[in-house]
Amino acid sequence: MPEFYLNPLFWVLSLSLIVQLLIYLLVFRRLAAYKQPASRASNLPPVSVIIAARDEARNLKKFLSLILEQDYPDFEVIVVDDQSEDGTKELLEEMHLQYPHLKIVTITEHVNEFAGKKLALTLAAKAAKNEILLLTDADCVPVGNQWIRKMVEPYENESTEIVLGFSPYKPKSSLINLFIRFDTFYTAFQYFSLTLAGMPYMGVGRNLSYRRSLFFKSKGFSPFLKVSSGDDDLFVNHNATTQNVAIQLAPESFIVSKPKKTWSDWLRQKKRHIRSGKYYKGAHKSWLGFIWFSNLFFYTAVVLGIIFIDPFWVSLAIFGLRLVVQMIIMALSLKKLEMNNLWYLTPLLDIVYQLVYYPVITLISAFSRKRPRW
Repeated sequence: MPEFYLNPLFWVLSLSLIVQLLIYLLVFRRLAAYKQPASRASNLPPVSVIIAARDEARNLKKFLSLILEQDYPDFEVIVVDDQSEDGTKELLEEMHLQYPHLKIVTITEHVNEFAGKKLALTLAAKAAKNEILLLTDADCVPVGNQWIRKMVEPYENESTEIVLGFSPYKPKSSLINLFIRFDTFYTAFQYFSLTLAGMPYMGVGRNLSYRRSLFFKSKGFSPFLKVSSGDDDLFVNHNATTQNVAIQLAPESFIVSKPKKTWSDWLRQKKRHIRSGKYYKGAHKSWLGFIWFSNLFFYTAVVLGIIFIDPFWVSLAIFGLRLVVQMIIMALSLKKLEMNNLWYLTPLLDIVYQLVYYPVITLISAFSRKRPRW
């Protein structure tokens, strides 16, 4: 029997490897192997696209026409002007003359600043004339004119009440952009995989759809009205079931967003998301915590194994086995999300993400007292 068999750390490392392989093969493999169902769409329901905007005149001028000119037979676009002071009102009124299906809702005084976008989205849902609501942001750009059509396809199944889409960030040549795009991928990697595993727990408001009847039946955002974020992920978390959620990964359904340019702006955004997480259902928090802790435990065990297990290559071999499985599944998932250019950096980015970024951002969010911005 090899001598390293007698080292308890070897068995600890081996157990952590088994846990990692089970997570990748039973959960994350679902996204890698997912095949988007072929559409049989013949009955296209009318749609209300919703955008909440505050001081977004510049983005609306550049991008709103791309949404208003979608190739779809029956839709309206509702833009909520939430106390803008940059000429948003005048721009929207001017665009309405060219696009009659543009509907404008104006908020002049916010009754609950802490609720973030929730008031704006609630007023938009009330103003909507259609059952299917499709949400995005003012700085988001559909990859083409089939966005609405593709995001609506899953409603062919009458049990579908929520559709989760994907919204990547525009690539730029900077370190912060690289990390933002990996964070976007890893977040989608988790929530799409867990949705396919029967545990939908979040969505992203840049590309999210749900039924208007579900919104009002569940009393909208009232269960988490005082949470500064959560108009997207908490709504999904509170209302998603194994039967009523579908995902849409056709590339034509993607909508590209402008990334933050500074670390401080991005960290401020991420703190809001982290705060929302503590309001997730208990089972979801347990699963997400378990996945992160298993990554942390594995990397820690590998480092200790290299130091204390003789020969050291045994620990490297265990790390290599997990790395091969991880790279294959992540590469296939990156291809599905059209982010192939990240695949060769995923091992390094994943280590930084699990060991540095996630613990740091969690601690910062826990001790930050500053009220997040709208």
